[in-house]
Amino acid sequence: MKKMNGIAVLLTAALLCSCSTKSDKPKITQNSPVPQNVLTASQDSKQTQQTVKNEEYTPLNYDEQKAVWISYIDLAGMLDDSESAFRENISKAFENVSDLGCNTVYVHVRAFGDAYYVSQYFAPSKYIPAEDGTLRYDPLKIMTDEAHKYGLSFHAWLNPLRCDTQVYMEKMQGTQIYEWYSQPGKYPEYVSKPDNSDYYWLNPAYPEVRKLIADGAAELAENYDIDGVHIDDYFYPTTEKSFDMQAFTAAQTADDLSQWRMDNCSEMVHDIYEAVKSVDKRLLFGVSPQGNMDNNYTQMYADVKKWCSEEGYLDYIAPQIYFGYENSVCPFSETLKNWENIVICKNVKLVCGLGVYKLEREDEFINDMGIIARQIGDTEADENCSGFALYSYQSLFTKTDERFLEERKEISAQLK
Repeated sequence: MKKMNGIAVLLTAALLCSCSTKSDKPKITQNSPVPQNVLTASQDSKQTQQTVKNEEYTPLNYDEQKAVWISYIDLAGMLDDSESAFRENISKAFENVSDLGCNTVYVHVRAFGDAYYVSQYFAPSKYIPAEDGTLRYDPLKIMTDEAHKYGLSFHAWLNPLRCDTQVYMEKMQGTQIYEWYSQPGKYPEYVSKPDNSDYYWLNPAYPEVRKLIADGAAELAENYDIDGVHIDDYFYPTTEKSFDMQAFTAAQTADDLSQWRMDNCSEMVHDIYEAVKSVDKRLLFGVSPQGNMDNNYTQMYADVKKWCSEEGYLDYIAPQIYFGYENSVCPFSETLKNWENIVICKNVKLVCGLGVYKLEREDEFINDMGIIARQIGDTEADENCSGFALYSYQSLFTKTDERFLEERKEISAQLK
């Protein structure tokens, strides 16, 4: 049995607003309470030195990933006050993914410095049902159990740096993030907000911030039967110099802001990789960067070439190649080839991210019936690809117009 780090105590400490009916649950655009008292992250490392966390559970991963992203937006529509209702909802979602012919899910478990699980580091998500200050159930435990019933590999999807708006930051008292946010004089730029944005972000320049993120990944790997950890393209939120100027100035050995920021992100990615592997070397760690490779360097400060060519960063990379074949900037086939060319580390696999949501947004996707199925076929025929990932669950399974239904049939036929 895995250690749960005092779940009973944590559940009592995780104070959320009580939800009496399903209609009372917060919607995506609404404000809702976040717990006032959550255990503060320990300054001692929570990573273990073992290489296998639990001999009773064997991580479920596939040589060829056929994945679907399930975001916090999707989960908000599935979470229910009733544990049995949520189990039914998420089980149906996993059944849909399995019936389509897929074998892997990337499911949001932390989107805004919060947690869809019991954590000693992060405040429970505002979307998790609670009563009298106690979580009614553990969504992540239910999700891993149900995913594995359908033979689905479950990768816990994190946004490691993105936090929330001021309203929610004020309600994260008791967490390390709140301490940094509320004492900017003592912790300059540990938590920063870009100009013209309502959201705060963690700053990966600081070792303490990177440690919190790594400890959070290790906590997931230690306490839950996940099969991997996954992060997407939310690295630096801005190119503004003002975002982290104090930290950059304090780094006296740094003379190039862009390279310094890339190095910070690389340190963070490496730390997450090491944290996951320290718990169980069989677990996978993957990153889903922007499909336009140049954007990763000019906007996000994500050194994807380094991560794909050197050991110690990734098990797989899943670039979001959400482009049609005729895209004027990043045509699909050429862009896929560009990604193939940088994946030169023998232990890094390439998974191609495909944008099902584009079926209602761009002419080529709207007019070219079967375009996603065709792109899946291209990845399956490409010996340099180790699968694909579809964004998103909502676009695949909740759209009812004929265009989406026909496209789903094409995808299913391609996978069967």
